[in-house]
Amino acid sequence: MFEACIFDLDGTLVNTLPTVHHYCNLSLVHFGFNPVSMDQCRELCRLSISEFYARLLQLGGCPLDKVDELTDPIRAYDLDIYKKNIHYLTTPFPGIKELLCELKKLGVKTAVLTNKPAPLAELLMDHMFPGLFDIVAGQTPTSISKPDPRSLANMISMLRLQSGSCLYVGDTDVDMITADAAGVSKCAVTWGYQSAEELSRFSPDYMVDTATQLLGIFQQHP
Repeated sequence: MFEACIFDLDGTLVNTLPTVHHYCNLSLVHFGFNPVSMDQCRELCRLSISEFYARLLQLGGCPLDKVDELTDPIRAYDLDIYKKNIHYLTTPFPGIKELLCELKKLGVKTAVLTNKPAPLAELLMDHMFPGLFDIVAGQTPTSISKPDPRSLANMISMLRLQSGSCLYVGDTDVDMITADAAGVSKCAVTWGYQSAEELSRFSPDYMVDTATQLLGIFQQHP
């Protein structure tokens, strides 16, 4: 039996892509650069913080010799404006809140492991799913980010469980690679930012199209 369900955040629990796109473009324009497309932003959502803002600047037309200098300032600005309206344009995927409530009833621990900045992840989960997660672990500039397997191993240690009793759920190749490297069973969701075809290349232990199907994994393994 899986004793814990550890989730990615963006593209797995909630659709934040329109929100991330909106605030990234406000930040780029503030610093005098060009907006990016939604598709470009979708690719950025896979990256760690250390990569995200440097790549955002490059996509926005920042000269390469200015990227390092502006990475911290644009990150600080982006986080500041994002936090002021954390749920703007963001919606939970269908059935997610009900799924989390049912997992709690089954006694399954629930957690979030995301490369989203920690302040944003914590605020957003508190707003969208109050009281439904045991741990929410976002990223800081100095923390270990996915796909480094230590990120997931550290989360499992925080839950005081063994890797074999946990299921990691995500929507991107980064999530699948992280779970594989950490020796954790993995479930790919098809409603997120990468297609079922892309995710199938990583041979997920489970692939689900709905939150109900994900719940079934836990109901079938009492």
